[in-house]
Amino acid sequence: MTAIVISAWLAFVGAQADAATTLVDLEHRLARAWVERDRAFIDALLAPEWAVTDASGAVLTKQMVLEQTFASSERRIESMVIDDVKVRIFGEAAVVTGRTRASGSYQGQRATVTLRFTDVFVFRNGKWMIVASHGSSLAP
Repeated sequence: MTAIVISAWLAFVGAQADAATTLVDLEHRLARAWVERDRAFIDALLAPEWAVTDASGAVLTKQMVLEQTFASSERRIESMVIDDVKVRIFGEAAVVTGRTRASGSYQGQRATVTLRFTDVFVFRNGKWMIVASHGSSLAP
């Protein structure tokens, strides 16, 4: 009986580690996708009901963010790096936090931002998807 419990525990821990590695990878791929303007990847990773509370406190829907990003050339992300990523898994849900440093332009003005982010993921239809996000500005 003890061997079965230990085996189950090891399988659980291994699955958690695999999921954490996958989620960190998805966060890095998402940062690249914003820079490369990879709408297909972003659209697939963000759940249909996804919304973000941005640094100003505004709540933006997926449709609003995709339109602002891809329907106009007014907003251009030229670089984005994430670090200090932490993953907490709760069964088929996970909370990922980290720091983002991004630079680019908005309406012709250069901008650099540093923020703390929180992404809430759910495991749905065999893949992880982000259902909610939040960003808080940090001093540059």
